[in-house]
Amino acid sequence: MFIVKINQIYLLMMKNKIIITVVISLLIGFTACKENGFTVKGKFENNHYTYCVLDEVRPYEIAALDTILLINNGFSYFVNTIEKGFYRIRFDDTTFITFIAGDKDNISLTGDLLCIKNTQNITGNEESKLFLEVNRKVHEMYLITDSLAKIFVAYKDTEAFDSIRTQLDSCYYHNFEYYKNYLRDFIIQHPNKLASISAFYQKIGHRNFFSDIEDKELLDKMIKELSIAYPSNQHVIALKERLEHD
Repeated sequence: MFIVKINQIYLLMMKNKIIITVVISLLIGFTACKENGFTVKGKFENNHYTYCVLDEVRPYEIAALDTILLINNGFSYFVNTIEKGFYRIRFDDTTFITFIAGDKDNISLTGDLLCIKNTQNITGNEESKLFLEVNRKVHEMYLITDSLAKIFVAYKDTEAFDSIRTQLDSCYYHNFEYYKNYLRDFIIQHPNKLASISAFYQKIGHRNFFSDIEDKELLDKMIKELSIAYPSNQHVIALKERLEHD
């Protein structure tokens, strides 16, 4: 009887040991999975949304990755990935924040959802900081262009239209060249950053600041430096393929 009890106790101990081992293995596995990726947190003013959507902006498509519930006007979410890439938090088709993130990053997003383009702020890595800088500068040009367009419409049927139009055209081209030079300098200073891809392909309306053909020297320099910094990155590979097909 005593021997039977010892055997029962031994079997129970072994069973518990197996359970503990399995639990520890699962915890280690879970931790290992979370090691590769980034955390993105958000806190927003004037929020009336219940949830937001996390999108990955890929070279040829935008893929919705998950729907995130907003709690107290904010969220915290972990993205499992190794590669640095473009992502966005989307509230609707016109209200979103785009950022760049990769392994080990901790991204923080803030802003007023009533005017997110003017109030958005992104912290957590250099790439997103540079990307936001580009977007803010181009948004300046957009606001100028929008103001010029409103003046154009206001004077369209007046006698002063021809004179006003000449001044508007001059103002537009002057500002376009100013912002194009800014973007060129940005790319020259940061040729190995993913934010420079965004800078190169910025446009106002239907007009691009740069051309793959006319600005090939600048593009080649950027691709060379990006290929060293991110040799297997999908955005760099797509950029090289695009240039080969042109």
